Amino acid sequence: MKKILLILFVVLLCASCRRGGDLSALREGDILFIETESFQSKFIKLGMMSVWSHCGIAVNTPEGVQIMEADTTVRILPIERFVDRSIGGKYIIKRPKQQLSAPINQERWLGRWYDLKFSFDNEEVYCSELVWLIYKEQGIELCPPIKINEHFMVRLPLMQRALEERGISPEQYAVAPCDLLRALTRDKCEKI
Repeated sequence: MKKILLILFVVLLCASCRRGGDLSALREGDILFIETESFQSKFIKLGMMSVWSHCGIAVNTPEGVQIMEADTTVRILPIERFVDRSIGGKYIIKRPKQQLSAPINQERWLGRWYDLKFSFDNEEVYCSELVWLIYKEQGIELCPPIKINEHFMVRLPLMQRALEERGISPEQYAVAPCDLLRALTRDKCEKI
């Protein structure tokens, strides 16, 4: 019961945010969370009980700080283009207290396909997995991966069917955007 109340509190807290931080203050390693309108986003929001369905990571480029995200493939785009895809232009920025010790190896990730099965055991990556792996490569675990079925709403028959259709096991471990956000909200990030 406490876990459900905590989740509801985080959802309500996040839902009340319009703009969460100064985009001009972004630096490499900052994580941007947005709410998108994609078909998949609806299932992520319902299954994870979270407004935030997508995330990306700030990277340094010759054009300045931009966002690297896993969409159809991993790509880099201007911050404004990333935020413009969010419903109502809402976003949250989190800056982990434990910063990256080296520049992000962008070439290692660019062009990889989006992982529709949300698994850790292949060359494809999904949005929050990309962010998690970038930090993990530098010895920082932002949050522990958890079994998909540990998200309460994933147990709904509608969600079970959606997982089954994609070949996703509810027993597999994953890191959802809300998992990152929840962990970073627990005093593991700096205020921006």
